[in-house]
Amino acid sequence: MEMDTSNVKVSKHIPDDIAFSILSKLPIKSFKRFQCVRKSWSLLFHNPYFMKMYRNNFLTNNRSYYNDTSLLLHLTTHQGYLAKYVLYSFSGENFENRIKLNWPKPFPNNNEDVPLLFQVDEDGSGFDIMGSVVSINGILCLRGFYGGKVKLILWNPTTNEFKLVPSSPDIFEPYRWYVKAYYQLVGYDHVKDDYKVIQFTTCTPHDLHESAVSFSEIYSLRTNSWRKIGIDMPRSCIRNDKVYMDGVYHWWDKSETHTDLVSFDFSSKSSFTTPVPSYIDDNSDRNIKGCRHLLILNGYIALILKYTDTSTFHISILGELGVKESWTKLFVVGPLPCLEYPVGAGKKGKILFRRKDHELVWFDINTGMIDEIGITTSERCNILYHKESILPIG
Repeated sequence: MEMDTSNVKVSKHIPDDIAFSILSKLPIKSFKRFQCVRKSWSLLFHNPYFMKMYRNNFLTNNRSYYNDTSLLLHLTTHQGYLAKYVLYSFSGENFENRIKLNWPKPFPNNNEDVPLLFQVDEDGSGFDIMGSVVSINGILCLRGFYGGKVKLILWNPTTNEFKLVPSSPDIFEPYRWYVKAYYQLVGYDHVKDDYKVIQFTTCTPHDLHESAVSFSEIYSLRTNSWRKIGIDMPRSCIRNDKVYMDGVYHWWDKSETHTDLVSFDFSSKSSFTTPVPSYIDDNSDRNIKGCRHLLILNGYIALILKYTDTSTFHISILGELGVKESWTKLFVVGPLPCLEYPVGAGKKGKILFRRKDHELVWFDINTGMIDEIGITTSERCNILYHKESILPIG
């Protein structure tokens, strides 16, 4: 006997537990757009029960960003005027396996024509690493000094293959110019399948009657050459606290009145800004002055603010580039007076911190546990995700 369904009413009500379960699994960008569906949904980020679900899903979601990656820890120390760099590789589910990597040797040693300051010692003083957060197609861009000039080297740690990047012909014109300052961005153009380096340079003449010259140029691995380009973007904080993800570089541009996140797309060679809300802008709060850190957390751009008066760390996530309202504060952890500042993020809510005793430790947002890794550093360090590749450079 067939049932008459003509008078059956379909409920439009979605039980809260089902709605919460679905919404808690959405990316921040999608969730922000669904908030307009119901007034009650727009208040969910103030609901403790929902936020517990959302944070848990955010931290446990296995993102492809971390697939088949090891973690590289780059340490910097100084011996007098000379910098020495050390590189460790961490692997394993919890990055429990550690080995020290050997640097490539692209320069000849004991060159009598080269000042001692710019020579590479017998043990290898190592290199600074351009860029941050992740290697690009298995390649790192190293920076060293040799012969009084800055040299860039493309290096694959898996195969130990390296390639010297030719110097820009526009920077070092003998006896005429000296380089006052230049900043570099390293990234991948997925449209042209090309590894690129962008350089912002100011050259000051020896003759004080001449004017300084500033210009931008780009290096292409495909053509193995530099060319000048016209790029108009803020560069005030380009040297510090920058991250790279999915072909886009991000850094802070800070003025006396406001702070913006600047993003540069290597494929379109264009930049755009994302304003920050007042609670993130440290111009308005003396307790977070100088305690703001940019990193990648679980595949998202994240900002960690340390409040010095309470020793707490506030973690905000950016849901959508260019949209100020998409900044969302997800975590407040602490008080943790023993932790000084974050170095970078690992998997599943683990963040590498430097303690006040200079020991590097993992902090687990889920459990609140702190684990030592057996490394102490009194100077600069950063971490990068490295995806192994056996493809040749270029």
